[in-house]
Amino acid sequence: MSQSESVSLSAEVATRLEEEILHAKRKPGDRLDERQLAEQYGVSRTPVREALQRLAASGLVVSRGKQGLQVAKLAVADLLDAFSVVAELEALAASQAARRITPAQKEEMIKCHLACEEAVKSGDGDAFFTANIAFHNLISVASHNRVLQEQLRRLTVKTSPYRRIITFQADRMNKSIPEHTAVMEAIFRGDGQAASDALRAHVTLLGEGLSDLIHFLSIDTDIVQR
Repeated sequence: MSQSESVSLSAEVATRLEEEILHAKRKPGDRLDERQLAEQYGVSRTPVREALQRLAASGLVVSRGKQGLQVAKLAVADLLDAFSVVAELEALAASQAARRITPAQKEEMIKCHLACEEAVKSGDGDAFFTANIAFHNLISVASHNRVLQEQLRRLTVKTSPYRRIITFQADRMNKSIPEHTAVMEAIFRGDGQAASDALRAHVTLLGEGLSDLIHFLSIDTDIVQR
């Protein structure tokens, strides 16, 4: 295998691992074994090792001594800081999307929004979580800002397991629908400021949402750093 092929394969493995973390198939604290991953992905251990090194450099994977490599956990304070940064980056993405979104992306955003609505009607939290990720990701893509997308994706993957907890809080899915509607309508009419404000408010954890998150994290000690 050439060096370029090895780099490409390790990048593919890293992306697959990121997707599994993003969609909560791998949770904070889960052990990452080179041999098991190589068998799962049908590759040698070298690209897996390189992929893990890449994810470790971005902070998504950490070494826990004898416990080996694990999906990184965030301390509560770091998690709240991360949410604050995500809120600002998503607000910027929404503002730029209001100016740059394409007709095809508008159609796709409507589909994501409808998928969220259907998930709420059926009470399917897993389906809502997946559709919600797609909705937020589309706003990032519609910003057509690659630097922003890279930074936002890294933080989104880190915070995704904790956002999942929020999704399953009582009535959170129902509340998200009108908030998504406000963001989408502002983007569609080209109002960058309104889109930015609406998305920032949607993502920022304040009031009951913040206290509830801390409460749930105090119970689920497996996914926070102690």
